[in-house]
Amino acid sequence: MDSIHVTNYELNIGLGLKMALVTDMHSMPYDDLLMLLQKESPDAILIAGDTLERHEEGKSEWSFLSMEQWQFLPEMKGPIVSLMRVLDCLVEHKGIEAEEEEDLGLAFLRDISKLAPVFMSVGNHEWYFTAEDERFFVDRNITVLDNADVQVTIKGKKLRIGGLSTRYDLDWLEEYARKEGTKILLCHHPEHYKYKIKDRKTDTFDLVLSGHYHGGQWRIGNVGVYVPRIGLMVSNVRGQFGKHIISAGVSNTTRFPRLGNPRELVMINI
Repeated sequence: MDSIHVTNYELNIGLGLKMALVTDMHSMPYDDLLMLLQKESPDAILIAGDTLERHEEGKSEWSFLSMEQWQFLPEMKGPIVSLMRVLDCLVEHKGIEAEEEEDLGLAFLRDISKLAPVFMSVGNHEWYFTAEDERFFVDRNITVLDNADVQVTIKGKKLRIGGLSTRYDLDWLEEYARKEGTKILLCHHPEHYKYKIKDRKTDTFDLVLSGHYHGGQWRIGNVGVYVPRIGLMVSNVRGQFGKHIISAGVSNTTRFPRLGNPRELVMINI
């Protein structure tokens, strides 16, 4: 497996805090990621979706078909749709077998909860959480932000952290946007920010953190040649765009290697 690249960003927010952004872990092996987080020693770990794999058919009323209703990218038509479906089937990766003795996503959360406070938002591979998951989060002081926000004090600095889920709640978002103070929004889908928040009255956040695109899987410059389930030749698939940071994600979930697109741990000094 290719090594993880650490990308550092500096934002003049004035808190003097060091934050780690982790996205798209997908219950994959994480030993190298854990070592990097131990080395970087962040003040908090922010997870912008798809840490766990919780999307089995029959366990949720939400399915992939209904998930398509939540997409905001311009609709693809004609032969492009057929080509994308073929590519998605070719590269689809089943990930860790269900028979694994230990859920690697939960093991990862357990291990990083010993390093720093963990704040986790909900992505499109997390259709539900079990009762056991919920107890796990509580027992390890992992804050799950499912269309919710929390005010926290880290190293004496007060700020708010909120998570906009794949199944978003715009009423909650408007309420969060009106709150005072320094605000971070975990928003798994970059397109949610682009099409529903950016340059609108709800765009009051100091920092917006996303994943989902996996850096484009195959990338030339900042253009994703092929972004699974999203499209072809998609621009701005990773990087910093003003206050919006999009991570390339920490796992490879396809049958093929990433090209021009290393796995990425993002470190942000704010």
